[in-house]
Amino acid sequence: MKVNRGFFTLAFAGLISLGLIGCGTQKAAVKPEPEPEPIVKEEPKPEPVKPLEFETAYFSYNLAALSTAAKAALKKDVDLLLTRPEVKVNVDGHCDERGTDEYNMDLGWKRAYAARDYLKKMGIDETRLFPASYGRSRPAAAGNDEGTWNRNRRVELSERK
Repeated sequence: MKVNRGFFTLAFAGLISLGLIGCGTQKAAVKPEPEPEPIVKEEPKPEPVKPLEFETAYFSYNLAALSTAAKAALKKDVDLLLTRPEVKVNVDGHCDERGTDEYNMDLGWKRAYAARDYLKKMGIDETRLFPASYGRSRPAAAGNDEGTWNRNRRVELSERK
């Protein structure tokens, strides 16, 4: 029997072609891409608010009238308060140790109200201001001399908590 060489060549070429095509259809393993990390927006942390540093207004002996120096000190306080409209303020009147408790409490109130009225006049809302008198009960300095008494005759402002 005579075998046709062309037939075998063609059949062999077909088998090789099928083998190559079969190999080409095999899918390569695909590594899945990782899921992207969710973007979490953190709320910005508020910066700590620095407490206000107020000036002290000083008074002359037995007086509740504001001197030029006391007005200048309170004007600086007004400038601070205008930058922080949410701040409420204690306006505390103090006296030196001379005089009776009753007299000094009354004088402390007069000094506190004099300072409060000036702050109001300069644009600070009255609802932010809380006057009080401590008379001579909270001295800034101890002693029995004019320098000590000068430091104790005062109005101090402080942030109300």
